[in-house]
Amino acid sequence: MDSVVSTYHSVDSLMGLLQKYSSSHNKLGIVIAYRAIGKLYREESRFDDAIRYHREGLRAAIKLNDTIEIIKALNNIGTNYRRIGDLNSASSFHFQALSYSEHYSDKDSYDAMKNRVVSLNGLGNIYLTLENYEMADSIFRKALAGEQHLHSALGQAINYANIGAIFESKGARDSAWIYYQHSMEMNHQAKSDLGISLCYTHFGQLYEKEKKWDEALAEYHAAYDLMRKNSDSWHGLESCIALARVNVMKGDLANAQAYLDKAEDISLKIHSLEHLADVYHLRYLCSRKKGNCKQALDYYLKSQACNDSIINEENKNHLQNLRVNYLREQNQQQLNSVRQDYLIEKHTKNLFMISAIVVLLLAIVIVCLLSYALKIRLRSQRLSRNIEETRNSFFTNITHEFRTPLTIILGLAEQLIKGEKTFPDEQLGKMIHRQGSNLLDLVNQLLDISKVRSAIASPDWHKGDVVAYLRMMIETYQVYAEQKLIQLVFKSADVHIEMDFVPEYLGKIVRNLLSNSLKFTPRGGKIIVTICASNNEFSLTIADNGVGIDSTDIPHIFDAFYQGKGSSETIGTGVGLSLVKQMADILEGNVKVESALGKGTIFTVTLPIHHREDILKQWEPKDETEKPLTKDEDDTSLAVECSESTDDNAIHILVIEDNSDVALYIGSLLEKDYELCFARNGQEGFDKANELMPDLILTDLMMPGMDGYELCRKIRSSETLNHIPIIIITARTEDKDRVLGLEVGADAYLQKPFNADELRIRVSRLLEQRRLLREKYTRAMFENNREQIKLSVNDQNFINHLTDIIYAYMVNFDFNSEKLADKMCMSISQLNRKTKAITGVSTNVYVMQMRMEKAKKLLMNTDSPISDIAFKCGFSDSGYFSRSFKEMYKQTPSQFRKKPN
Repeated sequence: MDSVVSTYHSVDSLMGLLQKYSSSHNKLGIVIAYRAIGKLYREESRFDDAIRYHREGLRAAIKLNDTIEIIKALNNIGTNYRRIGDLNSASSFHFQALSYSEHYSDKDSYDAMKNRVVSLNGLGNIYLTLENYEMADSIFRKALAGEQHLHSALGQAINYANIGAIFESKGARDSAWIYYQHSMEMNHQAKSDLGISLCYTHFGQLYEKEKKWDEALAEYHAAYDLMRKNSDSWHGLESCIALARVNVMKGDLANAQAYLDKAEDISLKIHSLEHLADVYHLRYLCSRKKGNCKQALDYYLKSQACNDSIINEENKNHLQNLRVNYLREQNQQQLNSVRQDYLIEKHTKNLFMISAIVVLLLAIVIVCLLSYALKIRLRSQRLSRNIEETRNSFFTNITHEFRTPLTIILGLAEQLIKGEKTFPDEQLGKMIHRQGSNLLDLVNQLLDISKVRSAIASPDWHKGDVVAYLRMMIETYQVYAEQKLIQLVFKSADVHIEMDFVPEYLGKIVRNLLSNSLKFTPRGGKIIVTICASNNEFSLTIADNGVGIDSTDIPHIFDAFYQGKGSSETIGTGVGLSLVKQMADILEGNVKVESALGKGTIFTVTLPIHHREDILKQWEPKDETEKPLTKDEDDTSLAVECSESTDDNAIHILVIEDNSDVALYIGSLLEKDYELCFARNGQEGFDKANELMPDLILTDLMMPGMDGYELCRKIRSSETLNHIPIIIITARTEDKDRVLGLEVGADAYLQKPFNADELRIRVSRLLEQRRLLREKYTRAMFENNREQIKLSVNDQNFINHLTDIIYAYMVNFDFNSEKLADKMCMSISQLNRKTKAITGVSTNVYVMQMRMEKAKKLLMNTDSPISDIAFKCGFSDSGYFSRSFKEMYKQTPSQFRKKPN
């Protein structure tokens, strides 16, 4: 049937064939005829007619229950919509086609697999149009794999070229070269002259972007020579115009003019405004280079006129078809009216004016509708981007929430397997239980929001005293609030409020709102929970004087998975408040928020008071709320202190981690070999680093306040701390996060859950590298060849600054470590630890070495008395100078001077 229909090459002949099949009730023939007619209309850019006939074909295929033809029709309709720029409709039809392919029982036949690949290719082109290169790349690669499985050389060539175009648009020309070369190989296998010519054109474009004109001309000539033998004039224009363009760039205007003449003739013949616009633009450039301004202006205006026409054709094809049909009908009506009025009386002019006004009004309406449609599309695209960003943020944060407790559970489990116990059994069990409970709570929250959203869970209504219920619940939080030094107050305007309520939903609403208040209220703050009943409404208010919510975040805080950008004080998943809103809606109530940054937040939940006769369950006070939080159960309140050591040579490591269980676990792995100190967030860690000058820093990325990235930047920009190695331990697993961590100055990057042995080895290797560098520098310093040791830029700058100050104040007898530290804007301990960390010697030893180096130079290059040299090097006593010199170099200054250089 396909082969029969393919012999008909015009719409009229196909219409006759369709009528024949309709008369004979040949259903399959009708479907295939509709498909062929739609394709011909599409080739003529009559997209309305193409859509109409492909839709008729889809209806006929559905009646025939022919899945393959349904998929083809859906893909054709999607392609039609894509050509007119309606990407929403196009994606819908391509996705339907892909869904049919996925559910089709026959997945192994050539037709089934080919149709699936066509669907993927259509979706890939939509994402490529939207400049979503990552998604387009993913889809094209799947399509490429399908074409490889089908051994379709032409299909592979198309997809290789598409992927190459993505790389070229990103500026990755090397990758684009590789994929264009693969496309060329496949086109040779498929013997596709058109594909080979297009590949030559792609190569020429890459050379042209690199301004390699001769190479570009060679590729364009190859494409041009190949297309001269082909009847496809439209594609042949690509290489012809490209040759003219490169000759213009090279200044060879004669050759450029010859190619432009050919291109203009062909463009006019096939009515290609797109190519004609390029031709006129190049003629404009030629005329401008020749100095013919008048001719240049003429060609420039022609180019602009063609571009305006192209834009109209490309962006408004669909509306053009509607307008053409409409104007055709209007012209026919006007003609009939004119003939009738011409025969009757002199009303022709008035009727024509009225018709013109109607056309003008309709044109204005169409323009308004176009503007409105454009605004709707832009808003839809913005909404899609926002949804994508919100989803990415949610998955990043939820990954962090899962990986942090898994780090503890897996690490401690590994210790148990190996028989390495670093904690008592009771503490070990509590840590594993606490982190397991955290995982369970998070999963339960996600399940709750899913149940409420899908309305699977039916509310379990009870009758009872809501005041007693809430009072019991608030009391469970009193201990936790006292531990955080927060005053938690419960107030009720009524002693009893009898009403129908759902204990599970109301309890989760209060728990989520109260937990947020406790999380965002600082020590010494106050939280007031107030309930009252009036006008047959129950009102619950939770007010705090915490950090508040940014005004830009308030409209979105009840959206699922939304993470506010206005405050970075904590990390969460964006589930709790969405759950509160959905449960309040199910209870026929509402929830409102009032907040200001730095002043606090007020959440108000309003529920109607019902007394239903069908509710028989009576709520009675019992132990059904969660047990009170205690200090042992809240990991954020666990105090982790710094270990103390009197050994000056001990290695100090600073662990910066907001989860105390993770900090304790890391400490258990390192405490045997190193002196440890802990900090809960980035700011505290930076302050402790300045105070303690550790030998190495371990830090998390996602922390309250200052995150790990900002901490690394501050450490690397600090002259005091920039020598300290940094290891990042985080739940962020994407390559871009790892690259950014290394860019801001981290020396190593470990992912949670991490391997304990890997952590120990990373720490040991970094510290060993610093130790070896210090030993080399110390040895070179005493051998007077320090320039052979390559230090890091920051370390070398510090040593240069330190040495300059020592030389500047060396002649002062009272110049000591205290004054040197003052000049370096550091404390004595900071200066001593940093100097020792880089050079391996204390500040006093380093200063003495600088004095002796100057003394050696003066002894070798001058005839000054030894007492004068001692004075110039900062020694008030020449005897002490001689003894110190001999102690360091095993000879007196006099002996050194007599020794040949």
